[in-house]
Amino acid sequence: MASDPNADLVRARDRDRYLATLYAPAEVRPALFALHALDLELANVVATTTEAMLGEIRLAWWREALTKLDTAPPPAQPVLTALGRHALPLGIKGQALEPLEDAFLALLLDERLAGRALDDHLDRRGGTLFAACATALGVAQGSARALGRAWALGQLVQPGIKAPPVDPDDARRIAAPPQPARLTPALRPLAALADFAVADVARALGGRSAGLPGSAGRQLRLWWRVSTGR
Repeated sequence: MASDPNADLVRARDRDRYLATLYAPAEVRPALFALHALDLELANVVATTTEAMLGEIRLAWWREALTKLDTAPPPAQPVLTALGRHALPLGIKGQALEPLEDAFLALLLDERLAGRALDDHLDRRGGTLFAACATALGVAQGSARALGRAWALGQLVQPGIKAPPVDPDDARRIAAPPQPARLTPALRPLAALADFAVADVARALGGRSAGLPGSAGRQLRLWWRVSTGR
């Protein structure tokens, strides 16, 4: 995937997601990399914003661009171009990705993520992203959304993340339920990402740092999850 700038972006910023995407069929990988790259670009807006108002403006640009994907050619921006070329033909709508902007806006504006605010953030980020991945893979979205919520919680405990504090009791509540049973094989790479997230949350609650993305242990766990479903 060296010729795909979105694959390069995902590989550089999130090795776990890059490796998980390689287990998908080759024909849908460009769409999946574009979706993950979109999430990472929005995360970068939050990470590099020094004033909330400026961050709101930058996020609003992305929201408007996503809306226009459904009715007009994408602008000359690698992520948006790839979404228009690879994701939309698979049934993914730009409007369906708009909740991602709401999720990252909460990271800029909320003072604390607890209760309903945390649930909404996780569903808008992880639920939206993983549901879109499921659409690209041609499978049902319900289980994917649940996996996405667990994954998004793990993103909030990564080192150096710029986000409001997460209520520990809420983190335990969300990470505790078991993952959906009888996952279709296409969703197993996403399930592995949720596995990593739950483990990272447990480590964070115990005062330890999150695991290293792309480590040998995670690669082995990813392979085992994809191969066996367990």
